[in-house]
Amino acid sequence: MVRIKKHVKTAWMTGAESVKERPWGKETNLPGFKGVHGKILFIKKGHRTSLKYHARKDETLYIKSGKVEFLFGDELTFEDPVDHGFKRVVATAGQGLKVQSCCPYRITALEDSEIIEIGNNLSDPPIRIEDD
Repeated sequence: MVRIKKHVKTAWMTGAESVKERPWGKETNLPGFKGVHGKILFIKKGHRTSLKYHARKDETLYIKSGKVEFLFGDELTFEDPVDHGFKRVVATAGQGLKVQSCCPYRITALEDSEIIEIGNNLSDPPIRIEDD
């Protein structure tokens, strides 16, 4: 008996990457598919990203090279900064940070650093709290 499937899983080629210059370095967007996206962030030593959060998107930040300081909070950091204050962690190549939706964070490069960012919900724009 032949099994008929309505949808057959496969592989496919994506489009070309795009690069955006940022005040802190550059961001290379890796094309993917609906629901998942990737970026490679290059942050110059002494520079930092915006302090931001996403309403729906979760992200994983993996340090490919360099040394960074992650500043991060939880979903109650702005409501109750005493009991839910920001944390600072220094991280190097091979380490990473998982950031859930509604949790603010910022990355400061202590050395020239390359970070791989994988996230879901591409259509969820960041809510920027502070920019340099």
